[in-house]
Amino acid sequence: MRKAIAAMLVALAISSLACADSAPAPQIDETAQAAQASQSGQAGQAGQAEQAEQAVQTASTAQDQDATVAEQEQETQESAAQTVDQPAQQRQSRGQQEQQEQAAQQKNQQTSQQTNQAQAEQPQIEPIPEGTRIVSLFGDVTEVLFALDVDEYIVGVDVSSVFPEAAQELPDVGFAGALNAEGILALNPTIVIGGSTVTPGPPGVVDQLQQAGVEVLVLPELIGLDSPSIKIRAIGEALGIPRRAEALAQRVESEIEAASPDIEPSASEQLSVLFVYLRRGGIQLVSGAGREAETIITAAGGLDAGAAAGIEGWQPLSPESLLAINPDVYLVMELGYDAVGELEGLLEIPGMAETEAGLNRRVIVMEDILLLGFGPRMAESIVQLRDYLAEVQASLPDSSDTDQ
Repeated sequence: MRKAIAAMLVALAISSLACADSAPAPQIDETAQAAQASQSGQAGQAGQAEQAEQAVQTASTAQDQDATVAEQEQETQESAAQTVDQPAQQRQSRGQQEQQEQAAQQKNQQTSQQTNQAQAEQPQIEPIPEGTRIVSLFGDVTEVLFALDVDEYIVGVDVSSVFPEAAQELPDVGFAGALNAEGILALNPTIVIGGSTVTPGPPGVVDQLQQAGVEVLVLPELIGLDSPSIKIRAIGEALGIPRRAEALAQRVESEIEAASPDIEPSASEQLSVLFVYLRRGGIQLVSGAGREAETIITAAGGLDAGAAAGIEGWQPLSPESLLAINPDVYLVMELGYDAVGELEGLLEIPGMAETEAGLNRRVIVMEDILLLGFGPRMAESIVQLRDYLAEVQASLPDSSDTDQ
């Protein structure tokens, strides 16, 4: 619009100039007329020039004003656009900041949850009472004490404490069944813990220790798969660390459960296993129902041959009983195996070589305390026997091939 007004002003100025050029002059004396004409012409030319300049200046001013207005309008529009964009940018910036804050909060929450979960999964570390001094009277007890991480408080062990190796460096109080009370008291213990396999003896030794002010814990005989956890909890309670003991007991229970075969063998596929107890001096026994070996053999997927033959507890070994039982596999402990001269000496025992196990030389040898100690490593003994039986089963000829 401003450009149109400027154009009209220029047109009016040009029209005014054109009208002035075409207007008729008045009639006067020639001389005066000439002078007047000369003056009038000069004045008219000057006026026309001034009008033309004014028109140009007016047009130029209008154009400048129009340009200025246009620039101001553009600046106003840009300013308005910036004003519109600025809140949007600010909102976008605030939105990004809020997202970052939310992400940081979620990460902190996840980290906190992970920390809490890790702390919950860790064993509860309880301090053992100051001044505690422990004497362990069997290998299974010693293993539990080491597993509970209280071995620094052990001041004495019996001869069966051979695992872990560090236990062999501790003071030896002799065999658990033939103890000397004075020797134990010399170690200044605050608590003496006896195992379930061998009752502390001779008779009266426990009373002597108690009369001297020493606390005595004797674990009961245990032969089930829950034996390790019962021992762990009892020992933890006696030492004042029940939460630590509970964490260990639950871990051992899980390991024992996982040690069982993935697929239970059918009755026709079960291998019969006979536990043979051997010691120096000609001690030769077999076990049956109600003994520790049956628990391990059954858990590993085997059939206790002694129990299947009607044997309960312990029975002396004889050639007749061996032939009647006729096991697929012999299970023996390491010390007894070494005592009779290993495999060749074992097969020289009357009747041993004539059974299915003897003819095929199927003998599995296991560490004494690992097999019958029923301590924190029970799952390991089950796995060893389970894997051995699986190897034997895989080596047997396919029954379908045999029938053909």
